[in-house]
Amino acid sequence: MGALFFRPETEEEALKLLSSSENPLIINGGTDAVLFLKEGKIKGDTLISIASIKEYGNIKEKDGWVEIGGTVTVDKMMSSPLLSEFSGLTEAMDHMASPAIRRMATAAGNICTAAPAADVAAMLYALGSSVKLKSIRGERIVPLSSFYNTKRSYSTVMEKDEILTSILIPSLQKGEGTGYTRLSRRKSQDIAKVMVGVRLKTEKGLITSASISLGAVNAQLVHGTETEKAIIGMNEKEAYDYAFTHFPEEAQLHESYYTEYKKAVLPSTLAETIKKAFLSIKEEER
Repeated sequence: MGALFFRPETEEEALKLLSSSENPLIINGGTDAVLFLKEGKIKGDTLISIASIKEYGNIKEKDGWVEIGGTVTVDKMMSSPLLSEFSGLTEAMDHMASPAIRRMATAAGNICTAAPAADVAAMLYALGSSVKLKSIRGERIVPLSSFYNTKRSYSTVMEKDEILTSILIPSLQKGEGTGYTRLSRRKSQDIAKVMVGVRLKTEKGLITSASISLGAVNAQLVHGTETEKAIIGMNEKEAYDYAFTHFPEEAQLHESYYTEYKKAVLPSTLAETIKKAFLSIKEEER
């Protein structure tokens, strides 16, 4: 017997289907899930599309957070005034696949796939984002820094009866800037070999807080905690020079054909992304 397919129109209906199914699979944009199903990488006896749940399709700002609904496409995000101030996120979205895929793919799906080289997820991680997960048991908010099972790719802390209903990004404050850089063999539609996301807060030109994500270097996205600590109190040149001359050991590169290449380019990529974050601060202050 093949898999059953459902397209609930309400959250309540979707949550009931999830809780009563033996092996459910959420279908959102489907750009990853359908391919993985076809290749046998994932299985599901109950396929549940959440595309018709209207409350998941909004982008709004409230109480210091920008909230992106779970079914919002990357294409819709790219046209949102609320997200345009996050220059790093704009660049990450522009790098993601092709325009046709961006019209179908969602940020929530990019996160839940849990690939080590996911452009939008990598930048959302650097922005200090959290996700809302909901089941019939209740709702919980999980920071992206705690969302992934860091020992293996394509694995998260989500339970099988949970839906990622929205993504929460802390609103950009005065003196904050963001940046994103990715390196790949081709400019488009290619998996990145190195990706870096940065969010900085500054006061009088000095870094007071930093959030850094490193992608495509290990089994999951990596939190650049040691680099974050090191650049606190530095100005733009000092932070750039530090990143350029220090390999971020927290990356813990896994062995691959590109390991030596990544060792060589990761410091300069991080330095350039810090520079982009400072530049976005200057542009906001004009």
